[in-house]
Amino acid sequence: MTSDVTLQCAICEETADDPRLLSQCMPCGRTFHLNPFNTEEHKDCGDAVIGPSQGVEFWCQVCIEEMNTEVATHPPDLRAQLEELSSPGGLFPRPAPPQPSPPPAASAAPERDTAPTREAPPRRTRPAARRRYRKLNRE
Repeated sequence: MTSDVTLQCAICEETADDPRLLSQCMPCGRTFHLNPFNTEEHKDCGDAVIGPSQGVEFWCQVCIEEMNTEVATHPPDLRAQLEELSSPGGLFPRPAPPQPSPPPAASAAPERDTAPTREAPPRRTRPAARRRYRKLNRE
């Protein structure tokens, strides 16, 4: 049985009558209101987002605001992140540089294509003006 203490939102400090309307924040562990329904109106004190691993992550409003403040004051260095991802063992390894092709060997006679040639089959001719449907006479 769930107690009233576990049904209390840590953000707005209101209680919820249904435990499905509460979620737990991934970064801090607080319990907060989160409406999982599209068809019903309920309170939201946070959000659910798709995380980097394509899984659903639950974030309370306090953690969302802290993250937004951190990004605003210290913007991420996207070039460094890209370099990290493309480093050996990273998520997107760099392709190997192309190897120079060896120079063609000098030969006395040019190589000939020895594959047999195929001619296209002759095209069928159609009678002029064919009707798509036949007309049936019913008498």
